[in-house]
Amino acid sequence: MASSQPNNRRTVAAYEKCAHDYAASVSRQPSVAGAEALRRLADALPSGDGVLEIGSGPGWDADFLEGLAVPVHRTDVTRAFCEFQVQRGRRAEVFDLLTDAIEGRYAGVLMLCVLQHFERGDMDGVLRKLAQALVSEGALLLSYPLGEGELWEHGESGDYRVVLWSEAGLDERLRRAGFAIDWASRFDGRDGPWRSVLARRTR
Repeated sequence: MASSQPNNRRTVAAYEKCAHDYAASVSRQPSVAGAEALRRLADALPSGDGVLEIGSGPGWDADFLEGLAVPVHRTDVTRAFCEFQVQRGRRAEVFDLLTDAIEGRYAGVLMLCVLQHFERGDMDGVLRKLAQALVSEGALLLSYPLGEGELWEHGESGDYRVVLWSEAGLDERLRRAGFAIDWASRFDGRDGPWRSVLARRTR
């Protein structure tokens, strides 16, 4: 995973600079499509130890899930996002999925708008790590932009690495990691089509 670190660190540095502006620009309530996906995750959870959220950001999705009586362990690699959540009375842990160990098992994992920041060569390891963090039949909800290739998005706060996936390409990686897809849906993002996937650990 070491080869991905420079690109990942560059992306994290950009988020550190824009965390408060990002939080202000994103609706506190999920879109209709986002709310449906979160409700599907809540309904799919087996008995277990709540949901681990990777890339919690300002925490709006975690707030929505907790409103459905689902406990959420909020984490983000960006310290500024964790500090933002603490300032508004939430608990959030600084956590790097590429390098840190996941302690315990969860009924579900939530990872929205994060997957595209991982290099293609890291994806199998990332998904296996998430599968190992789940109880038997545990559920994973993720979202990602559809497409081919890799690119850099350039903003006022810095540069953001974006790795695009086709439906078939990511589905194959999920199967390799031990997931079966329960549900998937496309939705319109700011710069093109996105996809939400709800998958279940099968082994």
